[in-house]
Amino acid sequence: MNNLFSIGATSLAGFSVIEPLRPYLSILAVGLLGFAFRRSYRSSTKEACCSIEEQSQLQRQRRTLWITSAVVAVFLAFPNIYSQTVFASNGSFGDGDLNIENISTWDIDDMTCSGCASGLEASLVHEAGMEYCKVSYEAGQMQCRVDGNKLKETGIPDLVAPYGYKAKPTKSATNPTS
Repeated sequence: MNNLFSIGATSLAGFSVIEPLRPYLSILAVGLLGFAFRRSYRSSTKEACCSIEEQSQLQRQRRTLWITSAVVAVFLAFPNIYSQTVFASNGSFGDGDLNIENISTWDIDDMTCSGCASGLEASLVHEAGMEYCKVSYEAGQMQCRVDGNKLKETGIPDLVAPYGYKAKPTKSATNPTS
């Protein structure tokens, strides 16, 4: 199950590459929904002649269109809602039961939302040698601890790069407090 989740999380984090296209894709989604409404509700002589079965099918299609529009509207209005639900990340650092020694802090560039942070965190947590990883969009930082036998700390920027972000060691690294 963990392998399936890591594949899904990795796929979601890979979408960060198309993040700059979000406004255009949003306009496209609204335009396609408008086109679907126009086609569904335009008056037609055929609709008057439709059988009962065809009319009920048309009603189901219209209902589905309204439901789809509501879901799209929620995702457009609140783009981070699904990422926080899927990844269950609160965007803050620190775990009460974690030994905070040997945790490194990294500045992460190019994150545009908390969904980026959640996706990156979910992907890195499953990397071999990563013992702890917490990414905060608000702070623009990542804190992690690695198993030195499996992963070198200097390899962290290479782990982050495929997801479209840049990791640099924080100049004034401070350990998190619970």
